[in-house]
Amino acid sequence: MADTSLAIRIQTWADDLRLPCLTDHGVANTLAETFRDLANHPVPFQSKHLPALKRNVWFALRRPRCRSRSGLLCILPAHNACLYISGEVTGKRPAPRVALLRLRLDPTFLSAGVGNTVFTATLSAADRCLFIEDVLLWKGRRLSEETFQTRWRLICQWIEHYCLLDSRLLGGIDIKAAEWQSLTSIVPEGVWELQSDEGGRRRLLWIANNDAPAEVISYEGPSVPHLDLPPQAPDVFAVRESGGPDQWTLERSDGSKLGSALIRRLAVSTALRSATGARVSVEVAWSDDFSKWEITGCNEQNQKKPA
Repeated sequence: MADTSLAIRIQTWADDLRLPCLTDHGVANTLAETFRDLANHPVPFQSKHLPALKRNVWFALRRPRCRSRSGLLCILPAHNACLYISGEVTGKRPAPRVALLRLRLDPTFLSAGVGNTVFTATLSAADRCLFIEDVLLWKGRRLSEETFQTRWRLICQWIEHYCLLDSRLLGGIDIKAAEWQSLTSIVPEGVWELQSDEGGRRRLLWIANNDAPAEVISYEGPSVPHLDLPPQAPDVFAVRESGGPDQWTLERSDGSKLGSALIRRLAVSTALRSATGARVSVEVAWSDDFSKWEITGCNEQNQKKPA
C-alpha cells in the first residue's frame, strides 16, 4: 500500500495513458530535488569523446521514437511507495510530474530501515512500457563507481526476482529492461545514448544527422559482452521455527528475510515435514490474499528418500 499522506489524482500522462499522479507540487519538487544529483544525464557527443570510445567497452541504447526522456523510478520505504519522476521539463508545469506505480515488490525493498532504491528509466506512453536503463541506488547504496555490467545484473535480478509484474495494476504498463546493444549496432538515424562500462562515466547523447562523425558509425572497438542474462530461479530457503510443524520463516541465500511462510497445500506441508535439516530449499509465490509469500514446492533433493 502507498503512503496515504501522498495526495494522488488520476491524470492523463500522454497518449491517453492515465496514471495516479501526485497533486502536491511542493512534494513533487522536493522528491525531484532529493534525487536530481543521482541522475546520470547524458552530455552531447563530440569528436573529443572518440578516443574514449576506442579504448573502453561501450553500449548503445536507441531512444524511443516518442521522444520520452529518462526519468527516475524510486522505491521509497519511508513512503511505502514506488514513484516515477518524469524527465520531461517544460515551462508550462511548475513541478515535475510524479506518478505512483502500483508495483508488487519483494518486502525487503520496503522494510523499515532499508534505504531507497533508484533506477534510471523511461516511461513511454506510446509503447505503454517502462524501460529500466540503469540503477543508481540499491537499498541506499550508491553504485556510481560500479561497472555498468555489474549494475545491469542488479536490474535483471530486480525484474526477474524482486518485482511481481501486473500490468492491470499498472494501468496497462509493462516493465522491461532497456535494450542496450553493442556500439557496432548504431545506424546513422535517430537518437542514441552511449554508456561506458567503466564506473563513474557520464552517458553520451548522439543525435544522428548528416554531419555525424563517421568514426562512430564504423566503430570497431573491444568486444562487447551480451547483456541479456538468462532468468534464474531465486534461491529461497525455509527455516524451521518452534511452535508447530508448519511454522517456517523464509530467507534468501544472502540471509535477507522474507517473513513467515504461508502453507496452504497438504502436499507441501508433508514434503516439508519429511525434508532433512532445518533449512530447506523451496519455491515460493506471492499471495495477495494473505500478503505474504506462499511455499508452493519443496525441492526434491531436500526430501528424505523412502526407506
